[in-house]
Amino acid sequence: MEKVFESIAEFQFGYYDKPVDSGAVSYIQVKDFDANNQFSNETSAFLNIDEKSRKHLLKDGDVIFVAKGFRNFAWTYKESFGPAIASSIFFVIKVDTSKILPEFLTSLLNSAAYQQQFQQLGAGSSIPSIRKSELEAIKIQVPPLELQRKTVTINELYLKELQLTNKIIDEKQKYYNNIINKLITQVHV
Repeated sequence: MEKVFESIAEFQFGYYDKPVDSGAVSYIQVKDFDANNQFSNETSAFLNIDEKSRKHLLKDGDVIFVAKGFRNFAWTYKESFGPAIASSIFFVIKVDTSKILPEFLTSLLNSAAYQQQFQQLGAGSSIPSIRKSELEAIKIQVPPLELQRKTVTINELYLKELQLTNKIIDEKQKYYNNIINKLITQVHV
């Protein structure tokens, strides 16, 4: 079933503040994500909480979405990550979980079909940007929750496979570099 995005979620802007080197709360920025839109588990920016920033603390299941620049992607925040606030480059999307699973929405927004739609929305300016009203008006495919769960499971397995593949590539590069270094060392001896 297709639904207008704003009928299944609430949208707010990320928070702008000057980050500090250490603090109580991670300040999530685009540079914290790898090429597969996965959090790198290393944030270099933090915020100290005050009354203004407290209301921007992410909650379990919030989906953050980059709407500015050439790389649009979504990521689902989990409470186990620890306290965090999304920077102003993100929209924070709070979904109605009785209609759509946050992880399903993330998979959907990161899919090729939606990525193409985002590129069209942001076209025509030197730095593409998707307006809140444009994002809210997008039509979202909302299948039954059971199908959403299956899709989420498939996506999680795919992401684990990508991580393992990248680890294998890293290990092969180390192995190759060791062989080359040994050969070079033997030549100079």
